[in-house]
Amino acid sequence: MLLSLKKWEPVLFLDNHTLEKQLEELKNKENSQSEEIKKQIKFFEYGIMGKKRVLYELVNSHIGMYILHDINIKFGDLEAQIDFLIMTEKSFFVIECKNLYGNITIDSKGNFLRETEINGKKTKTGIYNPLTQCERHIGLLKNITYEKYGAFQKLIFGNKLDQLFTPIVVLANDKTILNDYYAPKNIKEKVIRADQLVNYIKEKDNLKKTLYSKKDIQNYCENLLKYQIESKYMEVSINKDCKENNSKNDFELREELKSYRLKKCKEENNRPYFIFNDKTLNDLIEKKPLTDEELIKIEGFGQYKTEKYGEDILNIIKNFRK
Repeated sequence: MLLSLKKWEPVLFLDNHTLEKQLEELKNKENSQSEEIKKQIKFFEYGIMGKKRVLYELVNSHIGMYILHDINIKFGDLEAQIDFLIMTEKSFFVIECKNLYGNITIDSKGNFLRETEINGKKTKTGIYNPLTQCERHIGLLKNITYEKYGAFQKLIFGNKLDQLFTPIVVLANDKTILNDYYAPKNIKEKVIRADQLVNYIKEKDNLKKTLYSKKDIQNYCENLLKYQIESKYMEVSINKDCKENNSKNDFELREELKSYRLKKCKEENNRPYFIFNDKTLNDLIEKKPLTDEELIKIEGFGQYKTEKYGEDILNIIKNFRK
């Protein structure tokens, strides 16, 4: 009985600083005073502020948990850069932190829309669904967890793994208004503000039984770090193959297209580059085709791929086309 009452404080197991490193690299670039680099610097600074806010909430939660902040892992052909991975004795939480400027609306179809106002002019644009990113990260974590199981054990533990991982999108900007009145319930319950995070974790854990000891969680974290890699985000954001006028929307479009590519390669049991390679990805982002005729001119897209993937890709691009 005494053992069940024993409490332990949060453990910051990994505190990586990918954004800070990338910010430093940007500031040290020869063209750091260009308008595009200045935009990227502000983007990183804002992201760092949001992550610090969330990290403060977690470290001071007084919940027994292991915190991995900014973990970059690779398993097979899959890679993930996870803002926060939180492990309690009952649940694993995969957190995508968004410190967005403007107000966020989630419509009845689950689309994320951001409304901003500059000089009295309001604009509303679609943004990449951060829950999709969380789900992709969870898929990779499941694959790593499955690795030690045989086929029969995978069959038994599959449902338990589905219940173990919880995706969360945390809005770190206090001034952001979240309008989720019409949002589907399964999405609405996974998007919260930073000041709601600790209570959210407590409420979820109160519904579950204890599954792991502190030692179990530590062992899992140590094993997970075997898959840790250096972040490649900076290579993407300033890649010479990309045009220098990339905006924040371009970064989000890149993630959406990569997510679609990953989904398709899983469905077809193919390598990602069979869908389209990174050079084609850069070309899609630069030219943003809106018709089959424009898409077929993209290197790597012939008649076959345009017919097979064209409608999906064009719909994705339309949400980001200025």
